[in-house]
Amino acid sequence: MKKAFWVFVFSVSFHNGFSQTIEERIATQSCDCLNKKGEITEEIYSNCLSSSMADVVMNDKDPKVRESINTVEGIKTLLEKSAEVLNKTCDKINVKPKPVISKSSPFYTDSKNEQAQNSYIIAKDFMHDQKYQLAIEAFQMALKNDPKFVLALDDIAMCYRQLKDYDNAVKYYKKSLEIYPEGDFALVNIGVVYSLKTDYKTAITYYEKLIKSDPNNPEGFFGAGKNYLALNEDEKALDNIFKAHRIYTIDKSDYIKDTEQIIGAIYQKMKSEKKEDLFKKVAEQNDIKIE
Repeated sequence: MKKAFWVFVFSVSFHNGFSQTIEERIATQSCDCLNKKGEITEEIYSNCLSSSMADVVMNDKDPKVRESINTVEGIKTLLEKSAEVLNKTCDKINVKPKPVISKSSPFYTDSKNEQAQNSYIIAKDFMHDQKYQLAIEAFQMALKNDPKFVLALDDIAMCYRQLKDYDNAVKYYKKSLEIYPEGDFALVNIGVVYSLKTDYKTAITYYEKLIKSDPNNPEGFFGAGKNYLALNEDEKALDNIFKAHRIYTIDKSDYIKDTEQIIGAIYQKMKSEKKEDLFKKVAEQNDIKIE
């Protein structure tokens, strides 16, 4: 018997876009704290997070918020949830954008060339401090000593992307994919770059390559869905977003909220075009019930 996934589409809207959860407020304040620091050590990270949590909770007018940290377990849970949000949203700790390496690979490893690895470590420090041009120079040194160093290729592409030099970003992601065609990090991020270049059709080709090589990675479906939506191909967009939603649901991912918002937006669009039956049909094909 197939498992059904329930999506409460009619309750999904964008009216909560400007309200933040307690975890989001803690993460925002923590990020402000980290932005005032130079090098981020584990101690600085922990201090910013814990002090921000204490400040936000004590200044919240809702007594239930204070009650939530009356126990050690409550404090631990709130810290963990806030840290998850912080790590996904704060540029200072260099975790944006969202794409994640979902599987281990011999290509996602340190270089066996000592000089290349040393240059890579220096480059990552520059990248961590958002000194992207210096990072690029160090990554170039690493690649000079190890031209097939996939991590360096992916990271130099990311630096170019941060500098909005999308052509060079594409260049290095392609070099990475020549060595490791199934590289999920490069496939996701080259898709993002083509989206930023508004070349949605090309972006979709890379997301579909990811879907083919790793059908359990929701990022392929999520990226394809967003780009189909940009092309006004609502049915294909909806099908892909539903598939991403199912995987995020199984993984208990925080990104469920993202897919729910997009599903809600597509529903409103299709409803205005009198395509509600098509919406329900696609939902049923993906074992998703609508309430």
